Amino acid sequence: MSKKYKYDIVLSFAGEDRQYVEKIANVLLANGINAFYDSFEEVDLWGKDLYVYLDDLYRKEARYCIMFLSKHYSKKLWTNHERESAQARAFEQNEEYILPIKLDETEIPGIRPTTGYLDGRVKSIEEICSLIIKKLKVAGIAFRSFDVDEIDIPKLRRKIKDTEKKEFLLEAYKKIKTSFDLRLEKLVQKNNHIKIRLKEKSQSKFVVIIKSEDDEIGCKIWIDKSQYGGLSILYSEAYDENYESNSYNDSATVEDDGYEIYFNILGMIFVSVAGEDKMDIKHASIEDLSKYLWGRLIRNL
Repeated sequence: MSKKYKYDIVLSFAGEDRQYVEKIANVLLANGINAFYDSFEEVDLWGKDLYVYLDDLYRKEARYCIMFLSKHYSKKLWTNHERESAQARAFEQNEEYILPIKLDETEIPGIRPTTGYLDGRVKSIEEICSLIIKKLKVAGIAFRSFDVDEIDIPKLRRKIKDTEKKEFLLEAYKKIKTSFDLRLEKLVQKNNHIKIRLKEKSQSKFVVIIKSEDDEIGCKIWIDKSQYGGLSILYSEAYDENYESNSYNDSATVEDDGYEIYFNILGMIFVSVAGEDKMDIKHASIEDLSKYLWGRLIRNL
C-alpha cells in the first residue's frame, strides 16, 4: 500500500515569484488537489517554529515538491532551507520527488542540469497545471473521488450559516479572477495582435482591459452589497482601471435553498451571453458565473 501524505504537492518559491505561483496554486485548489501554499495556511502556520515545521513538511509530508527556480530562489534563506530539506528526501527515496519549474536560467545548487523540468517561460499556466494533474494521476493519487455511489446518499436540508456564504463568495471571487487570467492568456494566444491587462485593485476587486488595433474594452469585477441586499459579485463594463464608481451593470448575489449555496444572477442585459442557455442563472454555480461574466465581456469584442 502506498504511503498516505498530508499534501499531494508542496510548493517552494521565492516571494518575488509569488504572483505567478499563486495562479498555479489557485488552479490546483480549484481542481481538488491538496497543495501546500503558504497563503492558504496562514492560521496553521501562525505561532509555529517555521524552521522545524518547514523542514518536516518538505522532507516528509508531500508526494511531490514543486520548485519554482529563479534568480530570486537562489538567494533566499527560506528557499534554500526548503530546498535542502526536499533534497534530503529525494536522496533517501529511490523515485522522483522534486519537480522543477524553471522561470529563468539560474543554476540552483543540487538541481542537476539533467533533471527533467518544465519551463514556465514556454508553457502556459494551464498547461503546467494539466501536467501536474497528470503526474498525480500516474502516481495513483486520487482526488475528488468517492468510495460509494452518491445516488444512494440523500442530501438533507439544513440551516446554512452566513459565514459559509461569505466563504463561498470569497472562493468564487478567487476562482473567477483565476479563470479570467487563464482565458485572457488563451485569448492572446489566438489573437497575438491584442494587448491585455488584469490589475488587482484590492483583495476583492480587479479590472480587465483588452486593447485591439481598433478598439478597447474592459470590465471591473468586485465584491460588495447589491441594491437588492446581500453580498454579491458585481460587474461593471468600465475599462478605465482608475474607474472608482460603485455603479454596476450586473450582479450575482449569494443565496441558498437549505441544500446548497449558489448565485442568483440578476441578468441586467437585453441579449444573451454565450453559454447562458446552458445554465440556470437564478441558481448558478461558481463556474456558471465565471462563464457568464466572461461572456458579458467578450460580447463587446
